[in-house]
Amino acid sequence: MDMILHSTNGATAKVSLPEGVANGLSPDGGLYMPDIFPRLPQAFYNNLTDMSLQEIAYVIANTLFGDLVESSLLKKIVYDSLNFDIPLRHIGGDTFMLELFHGPTKSFKDIGARFMARLLPVIDPVDENGRDIIVATSGDSGGAIANGFSRAANTRVFVLFPKDELERYQIAQFTTERNVVAIEVNGSYDQCQAMVKEVLRTNAATLHDRRHITSGNSINLLRQFASIIYFFHGYARALAARPGQPVVISVPCGNLGNLSAGLMAKRMGLPTKRFIAANNANDVFVEYLQTGGFSPKAALMTIARAMDVGNPSNLARIIDLYGGNLEHLREDVEGVSLDDETLAVTMRHLADELDIVVEPQTAAAFAALHRKQRPGETGLVLACADPSKFAGTVERIIGHSVKMPHLQHSIRQLRDVRIVKIPPTLSALDRVMQLARRNQLAN
Repeated sequence: MDMILHSTNGATAKVSLPEGVANGLSPDGGLYMPDIFPRLPQAFYNNLTDMSLQEIAYVIANTLFGDLVESSLLKKIVYDSLNFDIPLRHIGGDTFMLELFHGPTKSFKDIGARFMARLLPVIDPVDENGRDIIVATSGDSGGAIANGFSRAANTRVFVLFPKDELERYQIAQFTTERNVVAIEVNGSYDQCQAMVKEVLRTNAATLHDRRHITSGNSINLLRQFASIIYFFHGYARALAARPGQPVVISVPCGNLGNLSAGLMAKRMGLPTKRFIAANNANDVFVEYLQTGGFSPKAALMTIARAMDVGNPSNLARIIDLYGGNLEHLREDVEGVSLDDETLAVTMRHLADELDIVVEPQTAAAFAALHRKQRPGETGLVLACADPSKFAGTVERIIGHSVKMPHLQHSIRQLRDVRIVKIPPTLSALDRVMQLARRNQLAN
């Protein structure tokens, strides 16, 4: 049965899954969500701990997209997207770390970006006018989307990033890919995200020669669905390591895309006991869990830059998923707010005592788990990025250098690429996109 999507704002007509992922955002400004989440078959759980990452991914993908994509093609997409390992690392006792950063750009976002880049042209084919992907990045999405779509025909990627908030290595990863327009915005990540949403909401196709345009951020449901895979994979590996123990998953939270994907996985049947949501000082989600009130704020800059979000888009999905029932959400999620000093102490402890180097976002997940894990529980930390992605911060805190051979070539090329600088206004962004349409801008 075809999946039907509704807007979290509830003010527009429902759409099919292909239309929803092609648009990226509902015309009323809401995020798309399925009316009904399909449940995975019991046989899947009977064999889960013996299944490979790709086998798990195929069952989930077939459950979500089997009515749209022929099975052999879907299997090819799954195996091509996930052609790298996602290993489980034992930290000590009943604590484990799922390393999600072994893809080409060394970020967990490779999983969703690669899957989206390969599946989107199948469920939403484009004509000779092509497709534009627009994405706001606080660190990792830009590189992952640029790399994921680097093989896509007649596709251009616009990457918006906040001035002075990314490391050179992160900028290098998207500016050195083909057909990318890198746009430095003199503002915050939240402003970049708001501009992306406004472009989508106002039907930017009329401004771009009828090119298809969609979002590469987690506001696009297609990227969210791909993230469901690693929650089942992580649960399976943790359960195999500690049979019979309940699994608790600690998730670093910024825009809440990662957590909302985990909660979608739970709706599909993931039997994890609960989630721990790790926030930095930008703790509007923790505040929501405590009070039921949501007050977007200007983001504070912290050492966990990828979590510096004051208006997380995917909270709308979480509220929609639980029908606004805060008590039920609290049963599944505990929130923890962490300051910079706690993150730094955690990073130094892991490096000095356990010889484990992590970046600040993963440190947040470790610190939150340390506070909330109970005896008899298996704790699973999602490690979302290779520490080299945040080398400057990591080296300053732990006191020694971080290897980053996979980034050296891109860094050397960085001086030769063009970065467009604009104020945080829609008119400035539109001018850049029109110039790109006339092939006057591209890397």
